Amino acid sequence: MRMRIEWAALAVLALLANRAGAANVTFQVIYDFTIPGSLTGTPTYIVEVSPGMFMGTAANGPEVFSITSDGTYNNIYVFPTIPSGFDVFGLAPALNNQVYGGGNASGTAPTVTELYSISRSGAITTYPYNPVTQGGPFNLVQHPDNHIYGFFATVVGAPAVFTRLDYLGNPTPLHTLSPDQGAPNLMFLGSNDDFFGLSTLDGARSAGIFRMTTAGSFSWVTQSFAVSGYSLALIQASNGKFYGTLPQAGRAGAGSIYEASLNGHMRTIYEFPRRTTGMPTSLIEASDGMLYGTTIGEDTHLLNNAVSTIFRLDPSSGNFQTLYSFAGRDCECSLVQGSDGRIYGISSSQQLAGTFFVLDAGLAPPKPYVSYFAPAAGSAGQLVLLWGRNLLGATEVSFKGVRATTFDVPTTQGIWVEVPSGASTGPITVTTPNGSFVTSQTFTVE
Repeated sequence: MRMRIEWAALAVLALLANRAGAANVTFQVIYDFTIPGSLTGTPTYIVEVSPGMFMGTAANGPEVFSITSDGTYNNIYVFPTIPSGFDVFGLAPALNNQVYGGGNASGTAPTVTELYSISRSGAITTYPYNPVTQGGPFNLVQHPDNHIYGFFATVVGAPAVFTRLDYLGNPTPLHTLSPDQGAPNLMFLGSNDDFFGLSTLDGARSAGIFRMTTAGSFSWVTQSFAVSGYSLALIQASNGKFYGTLPQAGRAGAGSIYEASLNGHMRTIYEFPRRTTGMPTSLIEASDGMLYGTTIGEDTHLLNNAVSTIFRLDPSSGNFQTLYSFAGRDCECSLVQGSDGRIYGISSSQQLAGTFFVLDAGLAPPKPYVSYFAPAAGSAGQLVLLWGRNLLGATEVSFKGVRATTFDVPTTQGIWVEVPSGASTGPITVTTPNGSFVTSQTFTVE
């Protein structure tokens, strides 16, 4: 499968964008993990769990922490101290008001594997697994069917098992990946409620985008394109297309951003022209429909002129702009757009423990969106799940103008609401501080 790029045209666009600068962008380090009394490890993942409140994981501690948008930091849980090390994986906010994650001892023969869940108050529950027969969970994702899905692996190189979990940690294996299906690198829930992700093959020299159903049916969206480097990222944007990073691809070997459709067609939309400012490591879509990401510049000639950057890319035109540069610092970064519209991130560095930072690019706060609700009918008191995105901080839910008196917002994707007395058949409206959304689907009051 060939990727094509108009190199000269995109180079001109990049030059013009960089000349234009980023006049209205501000950057601030909110928390420095190297300060006395803070974490001795490095932050690796972060997610917003309520407006202005984030939870994250850290390596080399290892631990789970919470931090607010103004920098108030709290250690939630420190994992067992194991000589070989302990790996912690990303967090999955769940519909039962818990946040789930996984961890296991490092090495080829892990001695400890566990699932853990954290309440909003910081109470933690662990669910140990047999490291030899079950392994440890990773790539955990909440599904609107009220289960968590992810992969289990016993040792490094062993086949990954796609697994469904209930909220008590009970696993149901659904599919064991065969050698020609590779090793899952990441997974997320797509717009059609199937799972998508990247699986690496040939010793991580190639990869493919896969689709997985809740029944455990595996298929390829696009298979076996060449990869190199580290920190492969993949997202599905609001236009339904996939966007990903290839950290060392392109004519300069400085990385590229590609676009892939559900029918498997791929094209390169941007190539980084220099390794000293390239090597993309993360990617998100923000409320303006643009792609934002980070690079971790590589100093190939030891001249100390490499810089990490935060960039913005228009997926339609290829227009590229560097928004901020980390002069002399690594940015093995992870980004998320907060409910206030600002972009929050964590940086990890080989020289420093890392930071929690915010980039304000003047973006509008993301508006609520409900893709569907279930069940579609019921009487007063019926519990209904509204599923969508940007739902944190919801202040009102109404059924054809009748306000619900009882509702809960456990994740940015889900709201539980009871049908109010006096409701009649019609649409449901969700209101957050960022706006309102009226469903096209009609709820039938019985």
